[in-house]
Amino acid sequence: MDSFFSKLVLSNRSDYRFSRHFLFWVVCWAFQGFIYGFYYNNGETRDIFSVSFVESAIFLPQHIFLSYAIIYFVLPMYIFRERYWAGFLWVIVLILITAVLSPVLNYNLIRPFRESVNFPLKHFSFFYSFMGGLRGSLTVAGFAVAIKLIKTWYTKKIENEQLEKERVKAELEVLKGQIHPHFMFNTLNSIYSLALKRSEETPEAILKLSQLMRYILTECARPVVPLVKEVEVLQHYIELEKSRFGNRLDMAVNIKGDLDTSVIAPLLLLPLLENSFKHGANEMVEQAWISLDLHIQEDFLKFKLINGRSADTDNPNSIHIGLQNVKKRLQLLYPNAHDLRITEDDDTFVITLTVALNAIKLIEA
Repeated sequence: MDSFFSKLVLSNRSDYRFSRHFLFWVVCWAFQGFIYGFYYNNGETRDIFSVSFVESAIFLPQHIFLSYAIIYFVLPMYIFRERYWAGFLWVIVLILITAVLSPVLNYNLIRPFRESVNFPLKHFSFFYSFMGGLRGSLTVAGFAVAIKLIKTWYTKKIENEQLEKERVKAELEVLKGQIHPHFMFNTLNSIYSLALKRSEETPEAILKLSQLMRYILTECARPVVPLVKEVEVLQHYIELEKSRFGNRLDMAVNIKGDLDTSVIAPLLLLPLLENSFKHGANEMVEQAWISLDLHIQEDFLKFKLINGRSADTDNPNSIHIGLQNVKKRLQLLYPNAHDLRITEDDDTFVITLTVALNAIKLIEA
């Protein structure tokens, strides 16, 4: 039923357009027929309403003329093109033409009809007939034009929302495209380091990389993924890095809460962990260390990542590409539902992220 009415109001198919226009003018004819009938009814027993509905039909063409002249001539030719003064003048001219039609119809059609049914006009006045036509035509045309403007506004709103969805969707795809090569480049570097050392852990690292690639190619095509799978990816990545760093890395991981019932945008946390290794552990000459805390409390994800860094790091206030992408994706996917804080000094780098997981803004296809 809702679909039928939405099509009746918004569809540009000829049958729906004809139906809604026909329905509108039937309602106008009936409404004015009742108005005229109550106006004429002064206690007489004659069928006043039969007269009023005929007169309503006689006056209907002038209302149609004014309404369609404004809707299909003035609005598209002047108002929508921001030629407001010319449009205003045309409206005045059309209103005057329509108002003049009222006494013409009164004298040439209404008066003979009234006489034929023995209900003559008490008196005929050009001025009062002109003012009556002005009032009636403005009322009906006003409703018609208001409906047209509301429909135009609503259509534009839907179009703008669709364009915005397409823009956001395209931007998210670009950001994902930046994340995947960035992630793969860092991971392949880690495996290359193992291969150079002829480490026995190289086959296991390649297996973990294949699992990560499968996750990226299959799961990440969806708008959301189970949080437990996203955490598994973090753990696989940590194992890859541990195999490369060996005893030179102190890694503390603390995960609490129910991961099975929550979902999250894919690859949202991994760039943060990548950043800790690439711009933290990799740059430290002595013992590297990273602390990761992930806590699920009701619908909120609290993620805290701390890593040591070298005091000799160039440009300590720089924001790296992974963090830039995370910031943009959070703004697009969790607007007003996240808090990302980044603090750094000479020897530590801290990322604190709080996200309301149930507030994700899904981009419809």
